[in-house]
Amino acid sequence: MSKNSIFIVVATLFLIGSLTFDFNQKSKFGNSLKQIKNERAEIEHIASLQQLWSAKGIKSKLDKVLKLVSSNKKERFLVKRSKADIKLNALTDKELNKVLTKLAMLPVQFKKLLVTRSGEEFILECLCVW
Repeated sequence: MSKNSIFIVVATLFLIGSLTFDFNQKSKFGNSLKQIKNERAEIEHIASLQQLWSAKGIKSKLDKVLKLVSSNKKERFLVKRSKADIKLNALTDKELNKVLTKLAMLPVQFKKLLVTRSGEEFILECLCVW
């Protein structure tokens, strides 16, 4: 073999290696770019949901809901930071449905929801967080 043919073989191997390296780098860059775009979209989605479901005025909204029930039926209504502990006694079925419907429309999560029936009256115990 002559020096020229060895040089051509080495150059061809170097060319194939550099093309493979270039292809792999472009592929990795494209994948990382897609991942970054997906993460950015997810972050923007979470931020918009936080604005939508932020807990602005939840206490006053809970007060409005509990005004549907007379004060003698309210046994417990405690609000601490982002928690509300509610216990209502002697509710009729219509009052119970109204209160539960209004509570369900608020951006709160029920940690405890217990409805007990005694005769024609209901007892509602609820622990909400937001």
